[in-house]
Amino acid sequence: MSAADSFTTDRREFVGAVAALGAGAVLGTHRSLEPLQVPAADAWLERLKGKHRHLFDVPEPEGGTALRHVRNYLDAWREAFGVADKDVSVVVTLYARTTPWGLQDAMWAKYRLGAAIGITDSTAGAPLVRNWFAHPQQGDPVADGTPESSMESLQRRGVVFALCNNALKRWSARLEKEGLGAAKDVHADLTAHALPGVVIVPDVLVAMTQAHERGFAYVRS
Repeated sequence: MSAADSFTTDRREFVGAVAALGAGAVLGTHRSLEPLQVPAADAWLERLKGKHRHLFDVPEPEGGTALRHVRNYLDAWREAFGVADKDVSVVVTLYARTTPWGLQDAMWAKYRLGAAIGITDSTAGAPLVRNWFAHPQQGDPVADGTPESSMESLQRRGVVFALCNNALKRWSARLEKEGLGAAKDVHADLTAHALPGVVIVPDVLVAMTQAHERGFAYVRS
């Protein structure tokens, strides 16, 4: 992460665009990870009550570096300042090339998502067909090869991953062009197989605006 991207506090650069809200979000509680339908597209943010609030903007996989940043952020609050995880609210946005992070292993295999974002499983010598960002196995290079930096571990600490529905639509159209199914069917498949606990938001830029309006700091990670 470059110095220019490091822990930006200029709120004027926080919002890149605002799009019209579409359908309601699909939500999983950030601790129990049980799926839950909510009536308002921003209701998931109302559940985040931590005194300290931060949003990590993550459009690129980069080997899971952002996941290490989030883990270190939570660890620093706890170890250096004595602040418990429950008092820190963290949102991580998934869109662009991190869209597959929010999806289950079956989707990685079915739609060849590892190949789509250029990630090779060195143990298999082939494009990755499972989501090692969510649940790395022994020997995986992602997240330092440790489960503490996995998405699942961070979710247990209260981190919420917000997956952009507009990005899912773009990915669905791309996969249609690759002959992997009609875009509407692919989209339905992807949304039905989001990781437990991942929040599908109508548009990630709107989610950033809504988080900013609720006092979340911002960093591009």
